[in-house]
Amino acid sequence: MKYLTDRNFRAFLLVGMGIYFIIEHLTHERPLSTADLVDLNGKVSHYSFQDKTGWKKMGKQYYVFLDEFPNKFQISANYLRFFNKSLFEQSFKPGNRIKLSIPKYQEHLVGTEEPIFLTSFSISGHEYLSKKETLEFETASESSNSDYILGTVCMTLGIVVFFFHDRIKKATNIR
Repeated sequence: MKYLTDRNFRAFLLVGMGIYFIIEHLTHERPLSTADLVDLNGKVSHYSFQDKTGWKKMGKQYYVFLDEFPNKFQISANYLRFFNKSLFEQSFKPGNRIKLSIPKYQEHLVGTEEPIFLTSFSISGHEYLSKKETLEFETASESSNSDYILGTVCMTLGIVVFFFHDRIKKATNIR
């Protein structure tokens, strides 16, 4: 247990977090164009918009359910700013025909009971979640270097903690 010291634990935790951020950015699948999307049509049976913000309540969970599929189609938390919730709730009628798009990498989940993320949906030509806005968001996220910067900062801090822990501890004890 002599290796699980305060210094080693903090250093490895920070380096691990840095590696996680970099790998997450490299491996995260994103729809970047309409070619990366699949369109589905169906009838809306119902929806569920739950605001579970607060301590450990999982945030906002917005789902749309269709008669033709057992899946629940989820609006990603990243897309909630593009979603016109109030207009949807005002104009919703069960049985409305809906056109929605999902990422191609989730197409294999259609017909299962797994949740699928929506990238857009419209009813009678009115777009409630815009495909253009969600694709622009994903393109901006893909080209952002923030994950690389955060990962590098975490790894650098981890290395600093590992090599200079004793000096930092002495400096804080002097005060």
